[in-house]
Amino acid sequence: MPYQGLQDGLYLVAQHLPEKGVDHYGILDIGNNFRFAIVHEPVVVHHPPPAIRADWLSTTGAWRIADRIVDVAGARFRFRLALARANYDLLGNNCEHFARFIAYGKRESGQVQDAMVVAGLIGLIVMAARREAA
Repeated sequence: MPYQGLQDGLYLVAQHLPEKGVDHYGILDIGNNFRFAIVHEPVVVHHPPPAIRADWLSTTGAWRIADRIVDVAGARFRFRLALARANYDLLGNNCEHFARFIAYGKRESGQVQDAMVVAGLIGLIVMAARREAA
């Protein structure tokens, strides 16, 4: 059943966590596409530490929709695969890796990639400063 103008389906969603300065990602399920036993309202499936959770949308705060997932059958399959790899890992299996894997089949995190670029640049600056000081 549609929810607040959104069609039944799966959505890649994010919410900003100002205390951490990052976005938290999940999958919004409107219409019980993941086929949970008893669902009467939209559910957000997400991966906060330490493991994967499914929570009522109404209890998780405001989310922004990043994308609608077109391949619902594929997302269902990838969700089952993700459940088999449920351990949280900041660099390799965080909430964004989890949600993007379900949505698109690729474990990637733009936030981790950005952090690695910044760390690399800082490393280069430190190395250059040491060379100049020597």
